[in-house]
Amino acid sequence: WSFTCKYRAESHMEVRFPPRPIVNCALGALRCCANVSPRCFVGCMHYGIFPSLDCLQGCLSRNLLRQPAKGTPPEIKAEWLMLDEPHSDSSRVILYLPGGGFVARDHTASVFAARVLARLAAKRQALPAILVLNYQLPAHPEHTKQEIEATIQWLRAQGFTDVLVAGDSAGGYLAVQTFLEQSHRICGAVGICPVLDFTLSNQSHTRNSQSCFLTRRFTRYAREQFLGVSSSDPTAEATARQHSLWISSIRTETGTPARPLFLVACEQDPLVDDVQNFAARAATGAVQVCSVPLGSGKIDAGS
Repeated sequence: WSFTCKYRAESHMEVRFPPRPIVNCALGALRCCANVSPRCFVGCMHYGIFPSLDCLQGCLSRNLLRQPAKGTPPEIKAEWLMLDEPHSDSSRVILYLPGGGFVARDHTASVFAARVLARLAAKRQALPAILVLNYQLPAHPEHTKQEIEATIQWLRAQGFTDVLVAGDSAGGYLAVQTFLEQSHRICGAVGICPVLDFTLSNQSHTRNSQSCFLTRRFTRYAREQFLGVSSSDPTAEATARQHSLWISSIRTETGTPARPLFLVACEQDPLVDDVQNFAARAATGAVQVCSVPLGSGKIDAGS
């Protein structure tokens, strides 16, 4: 499982999506909606913009197959993403946890799949499938964790010995949380612009608020929905710190080899300080930290 931002595969499958004009239009629409109530903002993302982008991605990536996952426990709602290729890896799988602020469902999984699988196709014959877990919304710290644990258990029962957990934004938080608490059951994790610090005290939340549709009002609303505590509650800050993720909270088993964790964020993201502070804390402990600049502040979801 090697992901490197220096590698560029040439494949008929890979598309640079979404195109810049579509991104600008989508972000402009989201910024306009950000000034209304958070509940309306969530509805606009969940039922409008995210599905529209997913439809466009589906049109551009015709070789990407989507199939409902069958035989899963009743509480697990998931779908498979895979290339239209005859050879698939029966021992390795990527479990993808979509973002959306814990209150909506984004559709970046198809973008992730199109880019990652295309790169892997240029390097190996047998490709892993990607299982996208559509966890219940709004997400809940304990209930969502149980869904992820049950999904990993189900995947291992299907014969998958190597499970890589990946996610973006809120899904990135869940991926890193899974890595810290269940590293002995997975082979690694990828967090794309993950939420790691629920105190929202990092400077990037203010510094980059004008360059992203994630306004401070929305992030506080999303935090309230996920943690189940109002920002005006005296216990809000303590609860936020309790659920924030630090490398010191990792749980390992004796004799278990070290697992890789890859985090990525762009300079303009309000969550970039979450990633940098997480890495800084890890570096102060017995953890090897490798920093790879992506350049130009852009995110490469396939790295």
